[in-house]
Amino acid sequence: MAKTSKTSIYGVHPSVERWAGHAEMPPEFASPAAYLATAERYVEQMLAGPKAGLRPIYDALLALGLSIGKDTKACPCKTIVPIYRRHVIAQIKPATKTRIDFGLALGNTKAPKRLVDTGGFKKKDRITHRIEVTSLHEIDDELKRWLKKAYEMDA
Repeated sequence: MAKTSKTSIYGVHPSVERWAGHAEMPPEFASPAAYLATAERYVEQMLAGPKAGLRPIYDALLALGLSIGKDTKACPCKTIVPIYRRHVIAQIKPATKTRIDFGLALGNTKAPKRLVDTGGFKKKDRITHRIEVTSLHEIDDELKRWLKKAYEMDA
């Protein structure tokens, strides 16, 4: 799985890799280059206006997600930025103008209070837990350990 292109820090979304060139695909997903241009716009739109102050937190979480392993990539969508290994292991979601929800694919893991159970396991969603991040100080060793666990669970 290619991590990024030469012109973008983002990777090509798996559905674009599978379906590029099919007539049913919208133009912004018709090719890897078109998707990457759209992905950049998605992130800019997510972090515009009242959520602009979240940019440093977003950048730090993105860098952390991409650094967890050489086989990770981030593939922005309109409202979230999933981080993939083989499957989605985490996601960055600007939830409010002061908070990013850092979602994690941890299955049926029992977790301390800081790690909020999203109900995803029962719904068969990949993202089963989230950590609310409102400052750079909250991107700490505990958050990094949970991300590493999600990464390892997708081996």
